[in-house]
Amino acid sequence: MGVSTPTNNSQHCKQTNKKRSTVVSPMGNHQQLPPTPYTLTKSCIPRVHKESIEERKLANRLKLLNNELKKQVDSYKKTNNQLGQAIKILRKYDQETKILLLIDKWRSISQGGMSYMLNSTLLKIDRMGGYEELRRKELEAEKRKIEYQVDDRLQDEMDNVLESEEFKALPDEDQEEYKARMQNRIDEMTIWKEKELLKLDEKLKSNSEKEMTMRELSQRLKVDYDLVFAE
Repeated sequence: MGVSTPTNNSQHCKQTNKKRSTVVSPMGNHQQLPPTPYTLTKSCIPRVHKESIEERKLANRLKLLNNELKKQVDSYKKTNNQLGQAIKILRKYDQETKILLLIDKWRSISQGGMSYMLNSTLLKIDRMGGYEELRRKELEAEKRKIEYQVDDRLQDEMDNVLESEEFKALPDEDQEEYKARMQNRIDEMTIWKEKELLKLDEKLKSNSEKEMTMRELSQRLKVDYDLVFAE
């Protein structure tokens, strides 16, 4: 029928005569079956290992490779975070650099404008007779201002009060008391005036500058000298 019969000389499969197959008859008698050429022993079936040595080695290698890849990924993440921080710092530095450039530009323009104004002022001072003459005239103007505030202004205020209808309606005793109080105020202001005039005279004598400086011009113009001419 085309089916080959295994030979008796097979290396792994042997016919067994140790235990004969039996068939239980319907009557309950055991009948022993004769051995056949197809009866195989247990040793004919090869053993199959669940995991060979090569597979275990491969699994260990994959595990080591996975750990190494994880370390590399963590390292790349750390490097990426560091690069992100570096970019932020560079952007901030770039912004600060732009601001500093704008400040330098503003300072350069301001210095140029102040230099032009100083040169123009020095020319005008020369036409007026020099720096010392300018200071003398300025101090004299301050003296006149102080004298006006103390003498003329206070006297005008006192005259207006004495000539008012409200003052004239007061009893004589109250009028005399009010006049005394106003006179005391005038005396105090006169003392203050003398002190201020003396300070101006001392200021004129102690002036050591022979010409106007850039710092003085800045003070007159209410400009922050240290901000414009920062060292």
